[in-house]
Amino acid sequence: MMRRFVALAALVAAAGAQAEVSVPLTLEKGIPVTTLTIAGQAFPFTFDIGSGRTVHLTRDVMAKIPGLKLTGRKVKSLDLAGSVREEDEFVIPDLVIDGVSFGEVTGVSYEAWGLNIGPDAKQPGHSVLGLGLFAHQPFVFDYPGQKLRFGAPLDPGTGWRDLAHERVHEGIVATFANGRARYRMVFDSAANISLVKPQSVQAQKDDTTACDTFGPGKACSYVSVALPGGPEIRPYLLPMPDKFKPDGIAGADFFRHYAVYVDLARGKVALRPAQQ
Repeated sequence: MMRRFVALAALVAAAGAQAEVSVPLTLEKGIPVTTLTIAGQAFPFTFDIGSGRTVHLTRDVMAKIPGLKLTGRKVKSLDLAGSVREEDEFVIPDLVIDGVSFGEVTGVSYEAWGLNIGPDAKQPGHSVLGLGLFAHQPFVFDYPGQKLRFGAPLDPGTGWRDLAHERVHEGIVATFANGRARYRMVFDSAANISLVKPQSVQAQKDDTTACDTFGPGKACSYVSVALPGGPEIRPYLLPMPDKFKPDGIAGADFFRHYAVYVDLARGKVALRPAQQ
């Protein structure tokens, strides 16, 4: 009897170790949103690896998370529009999402932010999953396949190509280039377009193309860049705060070409073309 009990316990432990979850993504104005279960309740989340925080929770979600406690600390954040916002910090002793434990998590309240450009660029306004949540949990963000996979261990599958990158304060940075210029751009899954600093373009004397993407009377311009051997994207020139150190952000027009595998604990980022 004892032997059977030990064998059963081993099987349960092995099953628990395979903590991999796959959830569907929907695109709200090009921004990935998923529904996640916490404490038996389903909540919508924007998936935003352009945010270095763990989670930003709306007030109604905060009120429903067991064990969540406010620290009394106000956290100031600066967005790409140059606006400063104050968020209430909280601690969750063990945040479990769809059965995957993320351990103790320090997060902040959700306060609307972002750089809204064009008539359809408004942020969804849901709670947010940020890059910081995945410090010990790898994930696959499959924008073309409209799904998010996370958990440890995680089998990313085949067809991946390692990506040279930097991990900086702003997030994951890769270098995009053309024959004239190179730009360090942050992966931002919640950006419906890509952007680049005008001063970075001017300093390298890069070619720009005029456009009217944002509507009549709203002149704009963009540059054309790509990762080595990859498809072209067109970041629009737009001023950004001086505290934002990279040259720009890579948004939805980049992610529609690739699934992205990230394992922060191992310092690994890889891409898989959308057609695979």
